[in-house]
Amino acid sequence: MGGSVKAPEPTAEQTAMEKRQRMQLQEETAASERRLKAIARKKVGKASLLGMPLQQADAPEAPTVTAGYTQTSGGRVKKLTKGLFSKIANKSILGGRI
Repeated sequence: MGGSVKAPEPTAEQTAMEKRQRMQLQEETAASERRLKAIARKKVGKASLLGMPLQQADAPEAPTVTAGYTQTSGGRVKKLTKGLFSKIANKSILGGRI
């Protein structure tokens, strides 16, 4: 009857080669996963951008007046000045409303 023959222990060279092969396989797998994720992101990004048409915002009917500016009775926009003189000037521009 034949006894079971044990496999010999791998040599240092064999274990090193197996380790290198495992590392290369892991690197290739990671690279392909990154590539697939990038492709999926591009597809999703394009689909979301192309899926809905952009709506253009409506323009205001009249000119907008921001802080530090006022609109005169003639419809012109003027910059407000600061100081005592500005209170007198703004009073006349706004028709006595401060």
